[in-house]
Amino acid sequence: MSTKFKNLRNDLEDLEQEGQFDIGESSTGSGGTTTSKLANYILLFAFITTLTFYAGSKLNFSSIQLNPIENFVQELSQPNEDLLNRMGAWMEEMGYGTLTHEQLTELREEGVTATYTSQIREAGYTNVTLEELVDLQNADVSGTFARMMRELGYEFTVQDLVDIRRAGVTAFFTSNMMDLGYTLEELTKESLIRMRNIGVTHQQAERLIEERGAKPTVDELIRDRISNQ
Repeated sequence: MSTKFKNLRNDLEDLEQEGQFDIGESSTGSGGTTTSKLANYILLFAFITTLTFYAGSKLNFSSIQLNPIENFVQELSQPNEDLLNRMGAWMEEMGYGTLTHEQLTELREEGVTATYTSQIREAGYTNVTLEELVDLQNADVSGTFARMMRELGYEFTVQDLVDIRRAGVTAFFTSNMMDLGYTLEELTKESLIRMRNIGVTHQQAERLIEERGAKPTVDELIRDRISNQ
């Protein structure tokens, strides 16, 4: 405890013994009494301020764990060694060699698992690299999507899949457009991206076919969408 703090405390004890802190006492006495009481109030305020500062300086906020729940969730989400070992063994069987603990952890943090890798490979992309797997996952390309687009007749590369998914192309949209009579030659990668970027839907194409009695071209679908925005 500082010397200044001790002196202030002693002064207050003396004042209490003399009865100087009787707030209810009338202040209409002599000028000397009023001045003395004002000085006492100032001294009290200084004591409280010093006490607050002294107490605050003794608290070490850096040692307080501010968010233990968040730390617990992070620890809980970390894959255990057995899971990483099984993932590593499966990835090695699929031809990716012996991956380190850090590589496996980084892949899982990106959402790439051995199951996901297997699904992409089963869709026909047997030579997909680890970097491409991360790109596919980040673009929300699922194994189901990759397989469905191939079943619709497309021979997309990994980068093609990334590009069309980032543009919002779905197998559902593509399939419905084909049901309306659009061919692979009309529904190219570029056409699919253009239509989805502008918000063309298969319902719009169906409506125009009913109105016109003929199938509009991709360019006409895009112009109709723009004119009705």
